[in-house]
Amino acid sequence: MERNGIIFAYLGAGDPPPFPAYDCFVAPEEYTFAFKGLWECNWLQGLEGGIDPSHVSFLHRFVGEDPRDVYGQQFSEEVEGTGTKLSKLVGDHYRPDIEVESVEHGLRVFAIRQLTEQIKHVRVTNLLFPNAFVVPFGNSKVFTQWHVPIDDENHYWYMIFYDFAEQTDKETLLQQRLEGVSLPDYRPLRNRSNNWGFDPTEQRDLTYTGMGLDINVHDQWAVESMGPIQDRTVERLGVSDRAVTANRRMLLRAIDTFQAGGALPAHPLDETQAAKLVGPLAVDMISPSDGWQDRWQEKEAERRSASPWFRAQPESADA
Repeated sequence: MERNGIIFAYLGAGDPPPFPAYDCFVAPEEYTFAFKGLWECNWLQGLEGGIDPSHVSFLHRFVGEDPRDVYGQQFSEEVEGTGTKLSKLVGDHYRPDIEVESVEHGLRVFAIRQLTEQIKHVRVTNLLFPNAFVVPFGNSKVFTQWHVPIDDENHYWYMIFYDFAEQTDKETLLQQRLEGVSLPDYRPLRNRSNNWGFDPTEQRDLTYTGMGLDINVHDQWAVESMGPIQDRTVERLGVSDRAVTANRRMLLRAIDTFQAGGALPAHPLDETQAAKLVGPLAVDMISPSDGWQDRWQEKEAERRSASPWFRAQPESADA
């Protein structure tokens, strides 16, 4: 079954379950863009990079100004109400408070940065258990990304990018993405064979990694460089890894449940359950320090009510 440029297949026993009503599936095609990439490491490494909200303060940091064009470049858009690009804001405030809560689709992750006594930066991301995440991409855009194993040591990521406000410029987005990969495998041109394009002069003068302006390469290096399968027995996880530890506990419970013949979490078994799997809500914003827990939900509701495609959905108010 195709949804906004990606073909999904059900490989389990019995009839396929109904599709959930996630934003990436219900957004009209003209408001979306799909792409994929090959990463040479275990799929779980790729996924865990995406649900770690503190890595962005270092991995995607620029030494000076972020020189990238705004459209299609994650972290290059100014956070509404700040006059500051997200790459600088998270780089300047590099110790977020991280909170994780269990929800129907998996996990909701909050990264809270105290900008002033009165103002917080609130970034809400999500784990779509077991192998996807949902991340805000500027003020009106979001993307959902799945990490799908090829074998134990390689995987593809598949992404649906969607915009609540404007139709996507697919031509520009496709050109940006194709510049960094070789076809037909969608293997990044920057990879282990060329040290991910590392340039020490660039690292001194421009970027934290010294690996170019494409933050997808930064993420790729972070998860590939630890080896095809990271030895997790030597890890020492801390408070910044709360989402990672919560996901691993959920994964271990799901394995035990599955082996015992039970149903997996976030796996809709009928149309009613599937219809309740909406969103997930993913937003990047500033808020008064007091009441941020309510304000981020209000801000997300405002964005959705102003969206030409979301407000047209018959049950959008309930969602």
